Amino acid sequence: MNAALLTTAAALHPTSDGYALAYGSHATHPGPTSDLDLLYTGNQPLAHDRLAQLIDDVKHLHAEHGLTLDEEVSYTTKLYATAQEIESAARLDGFTGVSDYATPVGNPQMLNSPAFKRRLLLNALTTPHVFLTGDVHTYRRHVAEAERGCALLALRITGSGKIRLADATSALLSSPEGLTEKRFLGYRPGPHLYAVLRRGLAALAYEHLVHLDHDAITWRPT
Repeated sequence: MNAALLTTAAALHPTSDGYALAYGSHATHPGPTSDLDLLYTGNQPLAHDRLAQLIDDVKHLHAEHGLTLDEEVSYTTKLYATAQEIESAARLDGFTGVSDYATPVGNPQMLNSPAFKRRLLLNALTTPHVFLTGDVHTYRRHVAEAERGCALLALRITGSGKIRLADATSALLSSPEGLTEKRFLGYRPGPHLYAVLRRGLAALAYEHLVHLDHDAITWRPT
C-alpha cells in the first residue's frame, strides 16, 4: 500500500462534509501500475466545474505515479456520490427489477446508469477499502447500512426459507452461468466477505427480518 499516494488522494477531497475512501486493488494487493479506485462523498451534488476539476486532479495523480486509468465506467459516474445516493445503494435500489445480476460489460449506457452506480457504491463499501479522510461517523453508518444491504442481496438471490451461510456467500460470488468477480457482483471469497455478511445478517436479525441459528439462516421476504 502506497501511503504517500493515498495521502495525496485524501487531500483532493472536494467538500467540507462527507468522506473519501480508496477501494479495489490498492486496498489489498496493488500492482505497480494498478488503477486507483477512489470514492469521494458529500451531502450535496458537486457543481459541474468542481467535479471536472476533481476528475482532472485524479487523472493527474494517476499520471504522476504511472498508474493505469480505468474509464470503463466514467469518472463522471463513479468518482463522487452524495449521501442520498449511498443510502439508496444500501437499500438495494440499484437492483430494483433486476433478474440478471451480471455486470453489463461492453454496454457503456448501462455501466454509466444511475442504477449501476448504486451497485458500485454498495460494492465499494462492502469490499476491502481504506478510509482516507472526512466524516468518520457518517462513513461508519454508511458501511453498516451497506453491509445490511449486502446480506439482504445475498438472501434475495438465494431464495427464501432455510439457507446455509455458505449458500448465501456463494450467491454473491458466482452467477448460475459461472460469472465471477468483476463480471458478476465484484466480490471475492475470503474472510472479509464472510465478516460483512455476518454483520449484515446480525443487523437483519436485530430487525427480526431473519432468524440465525449458527450457520443456518431462516427468512421470508416481506
